[in-house]
Order: sequence, then structure tokens, then C-alpha cells
Amino acid sequence: MNELTILLSQTQQETLQQTIHHLLTSEVNQFKVELGLNSRYIKKKQLCHYLNLSNNTLDKLIVNGLPKINIQGVVLYDKIEVDHWLKKFSQSA
Repeated sequence: MNELTILLSQTQQETLQQTIHHLLTSEVNQFKVELGLNSRYIKKKQLCHYLNLSNNTLDKLIVNGLPKINIQGVVLYDKIEVDHWLKKFSQSA
């Protein structure tokens, strides 16, 4: 197995660590935004990710009363209200 050793100065190591940290933080934050993890009100696609459900399954829950907000055709879902609604169906083992 071939091995490569790279020698970096302390400053270069710190700069590399800061760059990697910045890139990872940026990607995680972008992922949170896309999934609506930083928002209380989310759209349907984000709700599918939040609940780990398919669009079809989510449609069935909506028909059965899953709470939604409709403002002039813009449909949003309140994660807190959705969680409360789902909790009504939890069963103790």
C-alpha cells in the first residue's frame, strides 16, 4: 500500500481545519434549510421529509384531518400542530 505524507505548518493546519469546518457547517445549515428544520411552518415536501413519509401517505393523512394552513392557495404546515395531531394516535404498549 502506498502512503503519502504531507507536512504542514501549524498555520496551514489551522487554516485547513477552519476551511473544512466552514464547509461542513455551511452544508449542514443548507440541509436544515432545505428540510425546514429551522422553521416552524413548512411546505408539503418538507413535511414529507420531516415525517419520513411518501407524498401519497401524507395525502391520506391530510384527508384524515392533518392540520394545514391555506393562505390564498399557499399551503403550509405547522410542525407543532402536526406533532400534536399525530400524538392523538399514539398507543401505549
